[in-house]
This record gives sequence, structure tokens and C-alpha cells, in this order.
Amino acid sequence: MGIGESAALTAAFMWTCSSMIWGKIQLPALVLNFFKNWIGVTLVLIHLAVLALVSSDRLVAAPAESWLWLGLSGIVGIVVGDTLYFRSLQILGPRRALMVATTAPLFSAVFASLLLNESLMFTAVIGILMTVAGVVVVVADRKATSEAPGLMPGKSSLGAIAGVIGAVCQAVGGVFSKKGMVDSQGVECCDAVEATLIRLLVAAIVTTLVLVCGRNFKKHVASGANWKMFRFLIPATALGTWIGIWLSQIAYQKADVAIAQTLMATCPLFAIPIVWFVHKQKVTALAFVGTLIALVGIYLTVGDVDLSNWLVQIQSWFGT
Repeated sequence: MGIGESAALTAAFMWTCSSMIWGKIQLPALVLNFFKNWIGVTLVLIHLAVLALVSSDRLVAAPAESWLWLGLSGIVGIVVGDTLYFRSLQILGPRRALMVATTAPLFSAVFASLLLNESLMFTAVIGILMTVAGVVVVVADRKATSEAPGLMPGKSSLGAIAGVIGAVCQAVGGVFSKKGMVDSQGVECCDAVEATLIRLLVAAIVTTLVLVCGRNFKKHVASGANWKMFRFLIPATALGTWIGIWLSQIAYQKADVAIAQTLMATCPLFAIPIVWFVHKQKVTALAFVGTLIALVGIYLTVGDVDLSNWLVQIQSWFGT
């Protein structure tokens, strides 16, 4: 497992931790995204400033082409994708919203093939499908979850549509991210921290413009600009937006987009031990089986596995 794959799994863990905090914040999805983006920009700026002071480099040195692709990634993946995911989460609850979100790796494989000419080994394709299937089994286990009612209810069909479109946006955002971090020759031209800042900054500006053009901007800002909300917003943003997106940029840079998205979709697997430890909730047999399926899928996805050797070995066992 390389740096990109390790970063993707760590990002999934961070998003799992942050998702347990996001669910406590009662704000409209777009307003939640607004605060998340600006707090994230502040944290990443501090991160980047410290790195610049230590290395004596420029704060941001990304070329204009990187700004274009990363800006588009921020708009598609963070402004639209995150807002739709938050709305899906509010309507469907975490279990069903995560089930819909696990379609993102499949969309990533298609878009990465079309736009980045990334091709996956047959074993990696099988691994992606197994990982998605394992995650679906885990989040489909009703006995393993005790969901609170949606904070801002809506029609289930609307929640499902928002989730699917959000997954497509996450996939497209991942592809655009990778294009923004390499030049036309495939050489890295933008650091992962810089890429995180550019994506979040553009997303924050666009989110602000959308809210300003709408109604009750001051009312929306006032509803979140208080300690009652910030005590949840700051830790959730630090874990999920600052560290999570930074690690996801490393994953996109160092691994195939489809593989990175697959590993980052394993949040429900990390939720099992966290829920067991924090809430003393028992692990059901179905959740255990789903986790095993997903782990085998991860091994096939990131490992250098030759199925032909397996088949030869199996045939030798049966004397054929």
C-alpha cells in the first residue's frame, strides 16, 4: 500500500470522526457548507503559512492552469457535492445517505478513464466492486445503527437524488483535482496543501455569492455565528475539511482516482469500532461479514494480485 492509498484510508477515518459531529449541527446544508469552507480556509492558510516559514518558499506557487482545474474541482466537488451530501444526510439519515454515497467510486472509475486515461487491472475492478458491496452491507444493517430523525426532513426521493448527484460531483471533483496537481506532461506542479487551499477558497467564495444572491444572508450567518454552533463546527471542520481534504488531495495525487475514491468510501467500516468504543454498541454478524468483504475488496484494489496464480494453485489442490 503506497502513500496515496494510505492517505485515502486515513481521510476516510477522519471523515468518519467528523460525520459524527456534523450530525449535531442544525443548519441548512448550504449554510453549513459556507461555515465549513471559511473555517477550513483559515486552518489551511495557517498550515500553509507555517510550511512557507519553515521552507522559505512562497505561500502559493501553483500555476494558473492548476487554479483553473482546482477551482472547478472546488465548485463541483465541494460547493455542489458537499451541499447535496449534507442535504441527503439530513433527509435520509447516515445509514441510507452513506449507502447512496458509495456509488462515487464507480463514477470515478468512468470519469478517470475518460478524462485521465487511467486504466485499472481486472483485480482492481473486482476489488472496487467488492469494497462497495461490503460497505453497502455494513450500512444496510438496521440492527447496527440507531438513527436519529432527519434534522431537516424532506421527501426520501429527494434525498436519494441529492445523494446520487452528490456522488457524481465528488467523482468529477476528484478527477479535476488530479488534473490540477499535474501539468500536461504528468509532472506534479502543485502541492497537496496548496491544492486544498485553492479548492476551499474558491468553494468558500462561490458559496458566499450564492447565499448573498439568495434571501436572508445576514440571518443565515447569524444562525451559525455563535459558540453553540462553533463548538461543533470547528472540530468537525478541522478533522473532515482541513485534514480530510488535505489527505484526499495526497490520495488523488499519488493513486488512481477510482482507487482513492474506493478507499475513501470506507467510512462506515471505521464507524463500527468507533461506535462500539464510544456508544458500547455491539458489532452484529452482518456488519462483521460486510467488513470482511470490504477488506478483501481493499486488498484486491490496492494489492499487486495476480488471480491467475490463485487459479493455478486451486487447480493443483484438486489435482487438475
